[in-house]
Amino acid sequence: MVLTEINYIAVVVAGIAGFVVGAVWYLPFTFGPLWLKANPHVLEYLESGGRLQRYTVALLSSIVQAWVLALCLVYAGRDAGLGTALAAAVLLWLGFTATPSLVDTLISRRKISGWLVDTGHRLLAILVMAFLLTAWP
Repeated sequence: MVLTEINYIAVVVAGIAGFVVGAVWYLPFTFGPLWLKANPHVLEYLESGGRLQRYTVALLSSIVQAWVLALCLVYAGRDAGLGTALAAAVLLWLGFTATPSLVDTLISRRKISGWLVDTGHRLLAILVMAFLLTAWP
């Protein structure tokens, strides 16, 4: 059974790592200011409180993403190696993150710079997750 082939400790660690990538990605000295410039309407919301709830949802979402990626990697074949895992991660990102969010960005008339920041974060996060899920013994 596929579910028994997954290393759930690696999934949690990869999910936490994906969350940390996001935390660093949006800091004031990385891409945070560019993202806020592209999304000025969210500043008031971000300052309104509820950080613990938002961060909890973000962390749990990252763990779920790592679990789904782990499932995909099991189906791709555990012996396929790091290159296959990274390629699968890029394809999943391209098909299920980058392209639909680009359409959403264009339809809602948001700035492309915000989309680039968001999708860049998501690409790096899933690559880190793929690396950890593959490299874990």
